[in-house]
Amino acid sequence: MSQDDVSAVTIAESVCIYNRSVATKFLYILPQIMCSLSGIASVAVLTYSFFLYGFRLLFHYNAKVLMILLTMFCLIFSLDVTFICTRQVFIALTYKNDCDVVFMTSQCSFFRRIALTCFVGVTTTQLSQMLERLIATCLKEKYEFQTQWLGGLFILFSVLSAILTIEWTLWNENPFEPMTHCLTYSASASIGERMYIVFYGILAVDLLILVAFIALYSNNKHKVLSAGLNKKYQQYENLVVLRALFPMVALNTIFVSSYILIAVIVRGFKDSMTLTNYKLFAVNTFSFPYVSLFLSLTILVTTRSEFRRRQQRKEETNGKVNTQTYFTMYNSQWSTIAREKKRFC
Repeated sequence: MSQDDVSAVTIAESVCIYNRSVATKFLYILPQIMCSLSGIASVAVLTYSFFLYGFRLLFHYNAKVLMILLTMFCLIFSLDVTFICTRQVFIALTYKNDCDVVFMTSQCSFFRRIALTCFVGVTTTQLSQMLERLIATCLKEKYEFQTQWLGGLFILFSVLSAILTIEWTLWNENPFEPMTHCLTYSASASIGERMYIVFYGILAVDLLILVAFIALYSNNKHKVLSAGLNKKYQQYENLVVLRALFPMVALNTIFVSSYILIAVIVRGFKDSMTLTNYKLFAVNTFSFPYVSLFLSLTILVTTRSEFRRRQQRKEETNGKVNTQTYFTMYNSQWSTIAREKKRFC
């Protein structure tokens, strides 16, 4: 069906009147204002973090590109929701007739698709980060210089899995379904059920990632104390990366899990509420923009503290050598010591 056909569809006046009555309520507009402010703050924090520290992180290449991908998902999501929520507030305050505040799904599909894909992309990227550190733990010293090609595969997996998940979710999307908010999904008759299936999947994966990170950190912390010099370097690097990533994993798991549980509970009482109250509950418990803001702040704190820690370590070792020389020198040194120990034993 063409865009012209969709545009030609006339929304019933009664539908416009009802949706206008919801979209102009104070409890409906206030979350949009908060959403806009949160999105603007997220964009500012992420932009500052990305350009100041993003490309200067001294993680392994694979860990670095996945961190950049996570930042990009959060940035695109924040830009998208800022536009949606700001437009929502503007229309609610300046509308000339009731139908001005009602959107056909086809008018919102592009923006909703971007937001939901980025939301899922955060989880798929963190899953890739967990798998990347798992492989690093298993391969130990071989991982540092022989597996940079894995970064591209992890990026491909993270992006494609997020896109395919949301394309499946929106497969039955009804282009004629009226909406008062472009991020609506729970009140949608065409995609609501599938979106909640995705939520259950995200909840399970987030909990798996959190448990896996805790197990990997514990494993590497134990091994770094008992490993030989040739393995100690990689074990220590694993600890550094895991320690840097863990706050983001924990925060995302806690906030997203809390939101999903609240959304599921509210949806369970949907039949006992009026549609207006349900929409007000849904829009006021919509915490995606705040998750993005807190995740953005965590990314900034993590990247800044890790960069400063690395700089301090570099200066303490030798202020004149560059970073790559430093890591190459120490990796070579530890490997040489290990070979000498084996020869004389």
